[in-house]
Amino acid sequence: MGYGLERSLTFKTHLALGALGAICFVGAVDRAENIYIFGLILLGSVLPDIDEPRSFISRKFPLISRVTATFFTHRGPTHFLFIPVLLFVAWAIFGYLALGAIGFGMIIHHLGDMLTPSGIYGYFYPFKRKFVARILPKNYAIKTGSKLELTLVLPSVLMVDGVLGAMVLGFDIDMANIIKILNLV
Repeated sequence: MGYGLERSLTFKTHLALGALGAICFVGAVDRAENIYIFGLILLGSVLPDIDEPRSFISRKFPLISRVTATFFTHRGPTHFLFIPVLLFVAWAIFGYLALGAIGFGMIIHHLGDMLTPSGIYGYFYPFKRKFVARILPKNYAIKTGSKLELTLVLPSVLMVDGVLGAMVLGFDIDMANIIKILNLV
């Protein structure tokens, strides 16, 4: 059972959440290829929506989207936990950090979708096929494209992205000055 794109967070919010996860991930590891890993996490943060022909990622990869959408409904297998788990296992066996980065980005996407009223039906497939994974109760969940998402959630995530990103890059953040600036606005 799948849900339409209108029940998924917007592309921008998924990307902002992906950036937040990527900043935390690359900040925790000391690797020369952090930019590459950051990009792969961002890719993973939008990749599950490849099964929805109207999504941003599907418009960039229309052939893959058509094939995926032919076999799966939106929020089908690309939104199930077993896909990122398989990527993590492959990373552990073969040592390709890229697989783990994409899997991590997919988990970030899933968490974002769990904030919506629809949640993710069958997330723990094949173990719990009818379970709907949600983080928030349905009545308090974030509706896609709503004022809450676009005026509070997205700007808040972007602000945290900026602060954490600056800290990871080694910039000194003076939160007292930031709060003063915010009070002027």
